[in-house]
Amino acid sequence: MTKIAAVMFMGLALGVWPGAAWAKIYGNARFGFFIDIPAAFSVADPEPENGDGRQFHTADKSADLIVSGSWIMADNFAAEVRLYKSFMVEDGWTLTYENKASKSSAVYSAKKGVRVFYAHQITSCAGTAIAGYRLEYSMADKAKYDAVIKLLNTTLKAGSGTCG
Repeated sequence: MTKIAAVMFMGLALGVWPGAAWAKIYGNARFGFFIDIPAAFSVADPEPENGDGRQFHTADKSADLIVSGSWIMADNFAAEVRLYKSFMVEDGWTLTYENKASKSSAVYSAKKGVRVFYAHQITSCAGTAIAGYRLEYSMADKAKYDAVIKLLNTTLKAGSGTCG
């Protein structure tokens, strides 16, 4: 049994989740990652048929949280991250922060008008996939979402196996 399945099974068997007062665990078997979803993101779109991730919203739809994965199609993880960032720039976003992508993790943010997004991506599936999240919200709410970002960064984890 994979670690993700074991954690999910234990949570169901006990009827509780760690941090249940403020979050629920989202696990993605296809791309082998999991993350705690803050309780403020209680509205979720249905998972797509391809199982690549999920989109969550605040009740008032003022913030969106997308957690997803995909296979690395570029030469390596860093090249894949550069590709993701180029798509954001083409879509009119201005990059405002980016760390130098390591072999297994990258963080960047951007703004567009009064909106801002923060993204964190990691390798998964023994280095063959990229997984992570993108949180989009109003710049006026930045202080409020700094704590959410800290939670998301702390809980974003990849499983140890290959994925399918």
